Amino acid sequence: MRAEIVMIGSELLLGQNTDTNARFLGETLARHGIPLYRKTTVGDNLERLGAVLEEALGRADAVLTSGGLGPTEDDLTREAVAAVLGRPLELRQDLLDALTERFARMRRPLGENNKKQAWTPAGAEPIPNAIGTASGFIAEDPRGVIIAMPGVPRELYRMTEDHVIPWLRQRFALGEVLRSRVLKVSGVGESRVDDWIGDLIRTQQNPTVGVLASPEAVRIRITARAANEEEAAAAIAGVEATLRERLQDLVMGVEEDTLEGVVDGLLGQLGWTLALAEGPTGGLLAQRFTACGSKALVGGAVYPRAHAAPTPEAAAAALAEEARERWSADCGLATVHDPATGVNHGCFVTPEETVHWETGAPPDSGLLQRRAAAASLERVRRVLLTALGARNGRAPRFGDGF
Repeated sequence: MRAEIVMIGSELLLGQNTDTNARFLGETLARHGIPLYRKTTVGDNLERLGAVLEEALGRADAVLTSGGLGPTEDDLTREAVAAVLGRPLELRQDLLDALTERFARMRRPLGENNKKQAWTPAGAEPIPNAIGTASGFIAEDPRGVIIAMPGVPRELYRMTEDHVIPWLRQRFALGEVLRSRVLKVSGVGESRVDDWIGDLIRTQQNPTVGVLASPEAVRIRITARAANEEEAAAAIAGVEATLRERLQDLVMGVEEDTLEGVVDGLLGQLGWTLALAEGPTGGLLAQRFTACGSKALVGGAVYPRAHAAPTPEAAAAALAEEARERWSADCGLATVHDPATGVNHGCFVTPEETVHWETGAPPDSGLLQRRAAAASLERVRRVLLTALGARNGRAPRFGDGF
């Protein structure tokens, strides 16, 4: 089968709301082995919405919509679907009774506009909404099926999981599963990663391999279609092993792993604590370690102005040592900005060595902080991985990355 999703709402087109529903639907459909071929966003306009639905029905077996099922004049999904299918709207007494009961429980009057939510295209199957007033509906047609759901995220999420996915799996006799695994590579760009694994991207058919750039890591997604979970996992494992062999220790983590979480874990394995002295990172490193529940971080400070020293490297080293002493930490991490050159300098002091690095500074201060923080965390990750490898008799492999 082929699925498409239609996200409805002028607020989405205007950028006033973030479309989290599209991401949820994409991930959920993929998790259940339902291929999604296209996403369309359309405003609250009856003619344009009808045209989008007509086009989608010409391509897809199932069209899932989000939004436009509320009680107001600009909620037009019911009317658009009815027009596209050539059916009248009908009042569903069961939906009206459920609305009446719900409003009575909430001690609110049921207005005439709210009764609009009890209407569906003739012959459509209602989808109950356990946590809201807008019921969804499933309307079948010789061209395909339209499944309409409310735009309130928590209502759509629950309706999708409880009703829509089971209905689709039964209706289209879906037996396969689609599973993905994401590897994260940090410290190198998307083009470098493509140089190393581009042949797999071009030739792999099942599992497939895709590369996506993100602010702090290149994400490599391995996706497998199989008859069951076990076969999908085995297929993904084989490709993952090949990728790890090529990328070596440039692979920072998987799925939702973060640089700060990985660094904190390595510090824990080494038995080391950490103190921070932040300049251009402006406290962002401390915030990130705190947010991940760091066990290694023992303290830190922000230095908004340059530290007095002959060179930026010396300033960074002095601040890193000062942080170690002030919080009695095993390691000190410092970041310093040189306004004369526009370069950020970092220094990481451990019980075993002192490491320096430089990174360029973009003009935007917020981006500067994020890039300086990410570069510092990646440098620290590599230093810690090397120290841990020395203990275990395994030298990490970073190839020519960084």
